[in-house]
Amino acid sequence: MTEVLYRQLADEVARRIDEGVYRPGERLPSIRGLAGQRGVSIATVQAAYELLESRRLVESRPQSGFYVRHPVAAATGEPPMGDGPVLPTTVSVRNEATAALQRCEADGVLNLGAALPAPEFLPRRQLQRILSRLARHHIDEIVMARFAPGLDALRQEVVKRLADAGCHVSPREVVITNGCQEALNLCLRTVARPGDTIAIEGPAYVGLLQAIESLGMKALEIPTDPRDGVSLEALALALEQWDVRACAFVTTNSNPVGASMPDEAKQRLVAMLAERGIPLVEDDEFGDLNYNRTRPRAAKAFDEHGLVLYCSSASKSIGSGLRVGWCAPGRFENDVEFLKSFSSVSSPPVCQMAVAEFMASGGYERHIRRLQSAYAEQVQRFIAAISRAFPRGATVTRPRGGYVLWVGLPGGVDAAVFHERALAAGIGVMPGHLFSAAGGFRQFIRLNAAVPWDEAVETAIAALGRLAVETAGTLRS
Repeated sequence: MTEVLYRQLADEVARRIDEGVYRPGERLPSIRGLAGQRGVSIATVQAAYELLESRRLVESRPQSGFYVRHPVAAATGEPPMGDGPVLPTTVSVRNEATAALQRCEADGVLNLGAALPAPEFLPRRQLQRILSRLARHHIDEIVMARFAPGLDALRQEVVKRLADAGCHVSPREVVITNGCQEALNLCLRTVARPGDTIAIEGPAYVGLLQAIESLGMKALEIPTDPRDGVSLEALALALEQWDVRACAFVTTNSNPVGASMPDEAKQRLVAMLAERGIPLVEDDEFGDLNYNRTRPRAAKAFDEHGLVLYCSSASKSIGSGLRVGWCAPGRFENDVEFLKSFSSVSSPPVCQMAVAEFMASGGYERHIRRLQSAYAEQVQRFIAAISRAFPRGATVTRPRGGYVLWVGLPGGVDAAVFHERALAAGIGVMPGHLFSAAGGFRQFIRLNAAVPWDEAVETAIAALGRLAVETAGTLRS
């Protein structure tokens, strides 16, 4: 293969993209197919596609091939690192956040607010077969509660998932929970008490803020980069200044900004906290949903002292209604198991059995590969539509996994006002101040891209763009 040949091929494909022969979102000819058509080697086509990928003209999708990227207008750059408040803050978002989510779910509203995948992305047929068979043959096990720490078969499958994330734990170290939310609650209750300060990302997952509020704790927001996650420098300064009892971070494909801490940063984070004896509650719920084939390591992978309490669930990948989550709480395992046993007794056996069987059958890996490709396409479609529809100065994150987008609104738009007017237009979004203990990020909204792309969604994004213009100047200092 000569360098000239693969560059010539890349230039030719680029011209066809520019001419509209290959349109945004369209799959390019397979490597093998194009090699046969042009009489060149597979390596030449592979090199040409990789060159086009480096030029951001195409993108690769796991087990699927190369696709033409949706163009992104220069008007929509990426948001800057968030600014965190300088002192621990009492959290007060619970009622407003719950009301906002409920209104997004109302009849007649296109729900782009709640960070839950639409049924079309979930393995409904496989689950239907599994659940039907379980109901026919295992009704006794289904109707009897299984006390904490959970079904052995599921714990064994979770351990395999943890191994993929670089974590080596035994099944007896895993506690099954009612979704990731309960896992976070149990872990926070284990490592902190009312009045204690928890360091969080800024902006932070709204469910975490609600948990901290319900437990009477305070939150200390640490500035967070939309690409690389929480600032370790800012965290180190905060730990010197404040009595931080624990940290709670989403380390991979975070919600809402989609940040992923590099492995080196995760290792530094764990070491920094270990030196001070500070526990880390790690939310890795989006960890499996990277757009490439590499499963990022969790911070838990670098834990040598049992201070990382790892939390995840099947909600974002298999189904939120199943309410199947888990945690590997390290040295706190006995305490978490005790709290689980008297707070909710157990998680529904039928859901545990269904998730365990789906994972053990190999269906989970195949499903995840499909999701990675699907969510990559969805996010690109949303970014492209936002770039076309929103006014100059808008910003939007470029996540490397998951399906949530953090959108900055220009021109002094108050996202709370934007949220209300969007609902009036039949569109649900989440306003940014609900992701902040101190009420910051008032010019941001979170969008859920795990909604099947169709004309109604495209129309809704266009309407949100017009609304961003109409609500300019509504933000009051």
